[in-house]
Amino acid sequence: MKFTRLIFYCAVFILVTAGLCGCFPGGNNHLDEEKDPHFQRGRDLVNSQEFKAAVDEYEQALETNPRSASAHYELGWLYDTKINDYAAAIYHYQRHLLLAPNSPRAQLVRERIRGCKLELASTEYPLPNSQNLQREVDRLTQENRLLKQQLDAARSHPGETPAAAPALPAVSSAVSSSVSSTVASAKVEASAKEGPVQPRAVPAALDTGHPRVYVIQARDTITSVAARYGLKPKQVLAANPEVNPTRLRIGQNLNLP
Repeated sequence: MKFTRLIFYCAVFILVTAGLCGCFPGGNNHLDEEKDPHFQRGRDLVNSQEFKAAVDEYEQALETNPRSASAHYELGWLYDTKINDYAAAIYHYQRHLLLAPNSPRAQLVRERIRGCKLELASTEYPLPNSQNLQREVDRLTQENRLLKQQLDAARSHPGETPAAAPALPAVSSAVSSSVSSTVASAKVEASAKEGPVQPRAVPAALDTGHPRVYVIQARDTITSVAARYGLKPKQVLAANPEVNPTRLRIGQNLNLP
């Protein structure tokens, strides 16, 4: 009996000691993540307007702790608002939500993911000019600007819950149909001018029925690879969920849907 009690007290002592030493996850994980030296240097570089160097520091913080939701958030914010690499911003925002689904910034991050997708769409598929369409684009641009300002404010005060971000307005059905018909007409005219479309030669490696695999070359990005194969960057990212679009390596394989 005495031996059993001794074992019980020892177990309690070990549990209490482990808790005091921080061996169990607590409610301030993000504060622990921000104590990383690379994370702190990244913030200093942001304050000095050295954004690309800050990206390198936050990436090193992720190498130290791949589950750092705070580092993913900072990288998403940098790629979104300072570097304008929207595919990379979406990746890091989504990783932040996956690692910290109850983050006080979650709603704002979701809105910025939508904003980044709109930015990617406008970059990949520029639309013809028209008065109604331009007004709609101007309104969406203003909404994006407001969301970015809220994002900056949330980052400056990480302990506060940001105000609810305004939802991006959907493009009206009239404008959508007008855009669709205009784009379709433009495609028909372009086809008529260029003559019959010649089929692309398919590499022999792709005739076997196996999934397409692309080997990363120097200066490749997710966006450039997607454009080369007539895909959207988000399609390539969806086919390669484990790939970090900001750290592609020469010789790395990409699955192409």
